[in-house]
Amino acid sequence: MISSIDHWDKIYKTKKHAELSWHQDTSTISLEWILDYSSSNEPVIDIGSGVSILANNLLENGYLDISLLEISRTAIETTKKRLQKRAENVSYYNTNILDFQSNKKYKVWHDRAVFHFLTDNKQRQLYIHKLNQYLDLNGYFILATFSPTGPNKCSGLKIKQYDKDRISKLLISNFKLLRTSSESHPHPNGGTQNFNYFCFQKVR
Repeated sequence: MISSIDHWDKIYKTKKHAELSWHQDTSTISLEWILDYSSSNEPVIDIGSGVSILANNLLENGYLDISLLEISRTAIETTKKRLQKRAENVSYYNTNILDFQSNKKYKVWHDRAVFHFLTDNKQRQLYIHKLNQYLDLNGYFILATFSPTGPNKCSGLKIKQYDKDRISKLLISNFKLLRTSSESHPHPNGGTQNFNYFCFQKVR
């Protein structure tokens, strides 16, 4: 059975950025909300950063403390090469989010399309434990997942779709939902993928 590390490394080795279904030329709602809920000197982490342009967008907006967590070594190395000297304000974590450990806490925890791959409840609860452990009190959890009208698989893997009620039930003990939005993301094959975006504040 292929490991998740091998699975994602193969994808990033065999496909160009623009060929990936989640590719964006410029981060959209993610960037807008991070800018709305944090200042440039506050720490931000991007979970499942892949080869996303989000780090570039944040650096362009003067952000000084960016962490990128990504399971694929290939994706990490690709991002490092793209950022070059600008990467001095970027920390890299080449690990599965479920194994993540850090010495810092974050003002913003951003996840565009990782959480919905956790189809096992124990994995979801471990993710939420990590989120609570490393997100500052009054910090923000910005999450994008496939919506109930979106795909039920991605990159050959099953996913779990979320709407406002479903995701809120998982986070109700420590988080307050502040904002939601939706996005029809264009797929390279000409179709679209429907995403839901959620912004929660950690209140306990």
